[in-house]
Amino acid sequence: MRKFFPMLTLYIVAVLYASSIFAQYEPSMQMGLPDGAIARFGKGTIRDIMYSPDGTQFAVTANIGVWIYDARTGKELDLIAEEHPDRIYSAAYSPDSKTIATVGQDKTVRLWNAHTGKHVKTLTGHKDEINSVAFSPDGQILATGSSDNTIRLWNANSGKYIKTLKGHTQPVSSVQFSSDGDMLASSTLSGTIRFWSLSKGQLIRTLQGYRELISYSPVGKTLLLIPNPDGSNTVFRTKDSDGYITEEVTLANPDTIYTMHILDVVTGQQIKTIPSLNYVNCFASSPDGKTIAISDGERFGLWDATTGKHLKTLSEGTPEVQSIAYSPDGNTIATVRWDRVQWWNAQTGENIKTFPSSIDNFGAIRFSPDGKTIAISEGREISLLHAESGKYLTTLEGHKAYISGFALSPDSKTIATGSSDGTARLWDVDTGENLEIFNMEHTKHRNEFVRIYPPKFSPDGKTLAFRSEHNTLWLWDTQQQYIVRTIPGEHYHIKDFVFSNDGKILATRSKTEAVHLWNTKTGRHINTLTGLTHFITFSPDGNILATSLDNWVELWSTNTGEKLNELFIPNACNTKIMWTEDGNPFTITIHQNESVSLWDLTTGQHIQAFEGVMDETLAALGRSFFRMTNKVMIGSWNTELVVSPTQDTFVTVVEQNPVRLWDITTRKQIGKSIKSLKGEGNYTLVQYFPDGKTIATIPIGPDRQGGTVRLWDVATGEHLKTLKGYSNCDFKSVAFSPDSKTIATGHDDGTVLLWDIPTR
Repeated sequence: MRKFFPMLTLYIVAVLYASSIFAQYEPSMQMGLPDGAIARFGKGTIRDIMYSPDGTQFAVTANIGVWIYDARTGKELDLIAEEHPDRIYSAAYSPDSKTIATVGQDKTVRLWNAHTGKHVKTLTGHKDEINSVAFSPDGQILATGSSDNTIRLWNANSGKYIKTLKGHTQPVSSVQFSSDGDMLASSTLSGTIRFWSLSKGQLIRTLQGYRELISYSPVGKTLLLIPNPDGSNTVFRTKDSDGYITEEVTLANPDTIYTMHILDVVTGQQIKTIPSLNYVNCFASSPDGKTIAISDGERFGLWDATTGKHLKTLSEGTPEVQSIAYSPDGNTIATVRWDRVQWWNAQTGENIKTFPSSIDNFGAIRFSPDGKTIAISEGREISLLHAESGKYLTTLEGHKAYISGFALSPDSKTIATGSSDGTARLWDVDTGENLEIFNMEHTKHRNEFVRIYPPKFSPDGKTLAFRSEHNTLWLWDTQQQYIVRTIPGEHYHIKDFVFSNDGKILATRSKTEAVHLWNTKTGRHINTLTGLTHFITFSPDGNILATSLDNWVELWSTNTGEKLNELFIPNACNTKIMWTEDGNPFTITIHQNESVSLWDLTTGQHIQAFEGVMDETLAALGRSFFRMTNKVMIGSWNTELVVSPTQDTFVTVVEQNPVRLWDITTRKQIGKSIKSLKGEGNYTLVQYFPDGKTIATIPIGPDRQGGTVRLWDVATGEHLKTLKGYSNCDFKSVAFSPDSKTIATGHDDGTVLLWDIPTR
């Protein structure tokens, strides 16, 4: 079972309670935090693992920094290099174990004291991101490979630039020194490997047809490489004007892609081939050069480096190993999978220790209604954490494909999940037990599952509704535990559904825009409301249903199916329906001229314009269309209305225009318009805190990811705080604690940051 606790990776959102419990967090959750953050879930996407040459530490390179661990105990010692403004791609220890060099997306090389974590020096010069870094064996030279297609050499002590090696026509993904320090190997993702003589300062040989994975044997006389499947054994020689050979290009000749080649460093000739069962992911040589650890597919094992014989399988049928490192004494092997870091006894193959380490393929975050539990979807699983301490509780696993969404019951005791494997499942929050499996649908003509969309509980928790991508819907009685009704997609074409506040009625919107009403207890069809529908909402008492589409809003009796009123709103491009405490409906509308207006749905009267742009002529035009049956559609455009939970304020978002906050009672704008910061996307997502007193604005770019999160006081419109993490914040991954005291932001580097809300 994959567990989720302090050692984690990739992209999600979580929320905890306020500052009184900060001390309950694990120390690693508070290492190297951005300014203003109070805790972190996740340690970033793991890229590599390496031992310090003296064997006392090992370092795990993640997007957000380099985590330093005690090699004996596995305890986190420090997080360094988090000062890089962008992702970190590679890190290397100096031979004396005193310095760590890091490189990444920001085009810089940074040197750090490995024991104190203090930043020592920054080296600049590359014109694009830097993918790899290596120290020479004597520790005097630092080599870096960049996406600017060059390798740069630096004096490792002074940081002074020495030389640029040019020749690659693609980004350099890896650089490695030979054991004598005179030869440097560089590789690209396309499988071109070049060897450079540092004493001569020139290119010696080029190999093609191999993957970028390359490793010198410990004694430096052989190379370990993995061929691509399209190579040949042709050798090309390049001569200068005097007839001297300046470069040899050798193409691989693999018998199969499932092999590893051992080549002579001097001649470039293949010495032997080590067969494997599957595509090789990564490999590493033992310090004495006698054994090779190889990850091929879902198997990880040991091979004899001399004979090529398979010695031992350490694990099989598990997620593939992505990085391997031997301890300096050769007794321990450290491996990284996407979901864990593991230590192995190199002689017996015994798994010594496992550190769960990943959040990956996350989909959503939910607080349980009682605020005690955090649920996070990760690919095929749901991880549950204690909301106050962040302690891992359990993992819900069993789905065979990604979870499309999930919901927690109102009593916080049950989680419902929908998946692309064609099933929906119910889980016990306390025990993690799978309570029920619903095999909903399976395609008849293709060997693949039908996606089940995120389920929804009724407000009273008595009914659960699931919908498939074929638009079939199921109603499940959570108390009696049986399917109340299956509503076939081929007839009703359900696109969306909404429960009434008391949970007794379900309204479904079909492909034809008709709304169907259903009794959730019996499954009986109550009424069909034929109109123009995109948005549906119930009145607080459930007696009225409001539907809207573009410029039209209609009111219906849920008891009789009778249309009560309809309203045409001229030039409307976004309309939100709201209800007063006594159940009277009204709308807030953004018009194509960017004005905002308020309408009474019971009378059809225009109440007031918010900017003074809406004049009486337009209001009269609206009244003249009231109850009109010949509907004229006016095209809508990209706008958004977000109403506060307390329904006393709202926010308007118009693409490429400032975000504006409004008071519904006074009809006036609150504070100044919120303008985008330089470099942000042209669309802004806005979310209210549960108490309605604070809003968060998140700029969204073309990739649907945002950058900084800014907080604003709803009462005054004043800026409260800017939350800036290590990387972009996913637009789905912002959440608030039920008490509105904490916000969590999920970042695409695999971390979740918790922030305290300023006192107002």
